[in-house]
Amino acid sequence: MLNIKSMGMIFFLLLFIFFLSSYQLVLQTYEYRSAFAELEKLKIQKQELSSKTNILMEEVKFISNQISLRKYATESLGMIMPNDQRIYLPRGNR
Repeated sequence: MLNIKSMGMIFFLLLFIFFLSSYQLVLQTYEYRSAFAELEKLKIQKQELSSKTNILMEEVKFISNQISLRKYATESLGMIMPNDQRIYLPRGNR
């Protein structure tokens, strides 16, 4: 039979193992929650960047469309860019 000293040592060892495993579980839970929060933050950032990318792509399309329209108007249709002398603003009823 085990004497009291060895039983106390076994009890202390089991208690110590229990404490370490509990501590490890707390650390693992904290790391999981931190990683999940970081993941959510990165998802939001990705959505914002995707939205900004779409806006920039639309602006590039608009600008390139304006440039191609201007080029077509000046080269194919013979239009010229107006200056202050060529601008006519009719005065309507106010």
